[in-house]
Amino acid sequence: VVKESLIPQGVKSVYEIVINGVNLAKVKEALGAGIKAAAKVPGVVQITSANYGGKLGPYKLYLKEALE
Repeated sequence: VVKESLIPQGVKSVYEIVINGVNLAKVKEALGAGIKAAAKVPGVVQITSANYGGKLGPYKLYLKEALE
């Protein structure tokens, strides 16, 4: 166990999912579908995201916007 971990107590695994796409609209659509599907899985505690300081590209997709 890592003493300074930000992972909530009781969480057994953490997944990082990368979505690549042909355009921003399709990536946003896929992100929203993925969030909705993950939210239905029993035991899911939290869904979050990271930007890595823009090192993965110039675009920022916000989770709440992907659900609209």
